[in-house]
Amino acid sequence: MGVLRNLYMGWKSLRLPWRRDRFQGLDLDGNMYFERFMPSSSRTRRHVVYRRNLTVSEYNDNIIPVQWQAWMRHTREQPPTTAELIQDIHRRERLAINVRKLAALESKADPVHRIASREQFQKAAPGESYQPEQWAPPAKAQK
Repeated sequence: MGVLRNLYMGWKSLRLPWRRDRFQGLDLDGNMYFERFMPSSSRTRRHVVYRRNLTVSEYNDNIIPVQWQAWMRHTREQPPTTAELIQDIHRRERLAINVRKLAALESKADPVHRIASREQFQKAAPGESYQPEQWAPPAKAQK
């Protein structure tokens, strides 16, 4: 199956005269990304073909990875690699583990060392009755 898929993707990425869109890559969900060279514009058009059909209400920015979003918006020149997408997944997993560890440490911490809550900050902050002092610029020195 992998050989057939590689052949198909190689065929899709060829620049042939009758083809308007050039295949640029796949994400880990199987969405395909294409680029169209526009002779009337200096920029290319980029678009995605989703693996599954979506209803109008299901379209949002979270469907495609951030790296591909950056490529689609011309923030990055080269499309992301599969290794880069896998590395980002591992980074997010490590981040989730670290967040759980921090939450566990914070719940075990004594009340003195806990981060102050929003209400505590609001009690310490000046209220609506606060009036700033008047300020006047210093007098200029006479010559």
